[in-house]
Amino acid sequence: MRIPGVMLVGTDTEVGKTFVACRLIEQWVRQGTRVGAYKPVASGALSQEGSDANLLWLASGRLGTLEQVNPQSFMAPLAPPMAAELEGREVNDDRIVAGALAWESECDFLVVEGAGGLMSPISWKMTNASLAQKLQLPLILVASNKLGVVSQILTTLTAAKALELRIKHVVLNDSRAASSTLDPSLLSPQGADFSVGSNYRLLTKFLKEQWPDPPKIIRLAFGQSNMEPEIQIKELIGNDPN
Repeated sequence: MRIPGVMLVGTDTEVGKTFVACRLIEQWVRQGTRVGAYKPVASGALSQEGSDANLLWLASGRLGTLEQVNPQSFMAPLAPPMAAELEGREVNDDRIVAGALAWESECDFLVVEGAGGLMSPISWKMTNASLAQKLQLPLILVASNKLGVVSQILTTLTAAKALELRIKHVVLNDSRAASSTLDPSLLSPQGADFSVGSNYRLLTKFLKEQWPDPPKIIRLAFGQSNMEPEIQIKELIGNDPN
């Protein structure tokens, strides 16, 4: 692509990718950048108003059209190729890439939101990873802060490295409040997840010790919209070490 950009992927579905993408877009728009939002394929949206694409479009200040933001959408809450099949349709691979390239004259920076995890299929032939390869974009990985997330993050980092993709930042999204007291009575499937308060330290220390050139770990605290530290566009362009 001839314009800089970034692609957001998750460790799983429902980890907060759209929320994180919207907050980043709003931040960068406030800083004076024309930010385009692109969700190449979406599924599971029952109405346009409540769709991820509409939220991204509003965050950008309604830059472009909603169809430019999301040119292919399907109703069923399934992987896009399966959701399309239920409607007697098929995801158009050429349109996925062309839709991104169409933003080159429309914005200064493009935020692409994938569907699901890094290796999730977005068509019968493409995954989020293969789209990132085609667009030559760095990645931001969004992960829900819960028990098991460190393994999910390390697995995704390993896959990205094998595919020669660069995950520049990992956003650890606190989807629930942390527990500060290890109360044994709460150690049950219905109880508190004590890993929420320790995953950040475990991940940062492990990556520092074991991972060459690790990504920057960003915290998004429960109930908050500001990331710590903030991600700046300059960190995502060129050879910035961060």
